[in-house]
Amino acid sequence: MAKAVALMSSGLDSLLSARIVRDQGVEVDALHCSFQFGFSPESGRKDELRRRVDAMGGRLHLLDITEPFMNILRGPAHGFGSGVNPCIDCHLFMLRQAKALMEKIGADFVVTGEVVGQRPMSQNRPMLFHIEKLADLKGLILRPLSAKALPITLPEEKGWVDRESLYGITGRGRKIQEALASQLGFERYPQPAGGCILTDPFYAKRVKAFIRHRGQEALTSGAMLLCRFGRHFWLDDGRWVIVGREEKDNEALERLADGRWIFEAMDHEGPTALADGDWDEGAAGRIASVLVRYVNKRREGEIRVRFRKDGEVHEVLAPPVEASAADGWRV
Repeated sequence: MAKAVALMSSGLDSLLSARIVRDQGVEVDALHCSFQFGFSPESGRKDELRRRVDAMGGRLHLLDITEPFMNILRGPAHGFGSGVNPCIDCHLFMLRQAKALMEKIGADFVVTGEVVGQRPMSQNRPMLFHIEKLADLKGLILRPLSAKALPITLPEEKGWVDRESLYGITGRGRKIQEALASQLGFERYPQPAGGCILTDPFYAKRVKAFIRHRGQEALTSGAMLLCRFGRHFWLDDGRWVIVGREEKDNEALERLADGRWIFEAMDHEGPTALADGDWDEGAAGRIASVLVRYVNKRREGEIRVRFRKDGEVHEVLAPPVEASAADGWRV
């Protein structure tokens, strides 16, 4: 029996592709890669992935690629898409992980849920072949949903899979996949959503602002994670300030402070602010004023603000910052 490694996201296409190959008698293990600064599947979704792979008689391999992926984000060889999404380099990286797993477990080929033309940057024909070559997987990547629209692969030549039982789907439509899901008995499956967080324009704007102020080499997984939360400001002196929008933001800023200052209004309910840089009375006043703008909604008077870091605590009395200054600093 032939054996394959299926690159599996939490989306429908990769689930269908793995199942199509498994139904042809191929043993299938699945590889799910995730980075922790994005919207990786919650434990419930990972459990669902494991359940589906178990039902196919395979094993689900979970791989946290956060830190090695940071090297790609700091300078992708093929550049970014519309946001900070290095789609081509990301896909190449994951295929290399699949190849490594393939060799480790003695599998014969790799399966992906790619559909020709579904993603303009990384799933057009020339780029599919380019990535395949760079990953050293020429002829060893089977794309069951688009196989008939692509040249024959080694698994088809060897007779491990029947080409006639594969598909020739192209483009961004979903009707064929949805019909196939129904046919295969997938009663519940993930619906297409907003996609990778790196394509989100608001998130990308924050990451680009960080790179502009600090440089690509300073970009860390921690900074990427912080870009998910709150309102972001870059002060004239280069300090990065994040003000929570809601309770979950405040909790995240506390959790992710990592040597940065935490600012909180005294005797008032309101958001938490996070700021980096050394202690400076003038800077502390400006940061506190940004926070006070979102505590004192009526913009009346000064509020006492406490700020702390690693056991060091200070206080400052600050008025709300002027709207023109806040707007100029805000990302």
